[in-house]
Amino acid sequence: MLLRLPSGQKIAISPVFPWESRNLQILRIRSGRSFNPDHVTTRLSLALLDALLHHARCRSLLDVGCGCGILALAAARLGVPFVVGLDISVVAVKISAQNALDNSFDGCPLWFVGTLDAVDHQFDCITANLPYHVIGQIKDDLARVLKRGGHLILSGFHDIHWNQLYNEFTTMGYSLQASLTGDRSFYGAPPSGSFTWMAVDLVFNGAGAEQTEEGK
Repeated sequence: MLLRLPSGQKIAISPVFPWESRNLQILRIRSGRSFNPDHVTTRLSLALLDALLHHARCRSLLDVGCGCGILALAAARLGVPFVVGLDISVVAVKISAQNALDNSFDGCPLWFVGTLDAVDHQFDCITANLPYHVIGQIKDDLARVLKRGGHLILSGFHDIHWNQLYNEFTTMGYSLQASLTGDRSFYGAPPSGSFTWMAVDLVFNGAGAEQTEEGK
């Protein structure tokens, strides 16, 4: 399956056909046992990332829950010079590293097994395509490792969860830059009660952090 980003970048998702494998301009991604890169949340995240890198400066990017590495590799291919992929799954990180080798990346992205607790570097941009409850658990660490003025691309949640997330993140000092929605059908009623997934691009202005310090 071939994805085409507005920038012109093409991404082939497994199964990758022989003619796609021979085209070095196509980013080739095999998912293995990691999260399916063809999921609507991945597509929405890629669209926001592509748009962001077209108009904003991003010299460093952290992909939290990198899975097969598709977002981190897309960022590197689109010109971000320092990219890190992080996942708690050893299997996922191995798949990401193999995808990097298959696409002739050398030294970037960097791949790590672990959680945000171990990250002490601040990034211009962060992508996090994760389940709703996980986003809630790590939101403080996301703010800690994102530079002021940086962009946070979030996905992995349904539209019915957005109001709560919006309130939490605006309180922390984020503002909404862009949002996208996409539907995915289920056999029967979806577990969350909604068919519609979301992805958002949030800008961190640090106001929430300043208010916290002043209130101490």
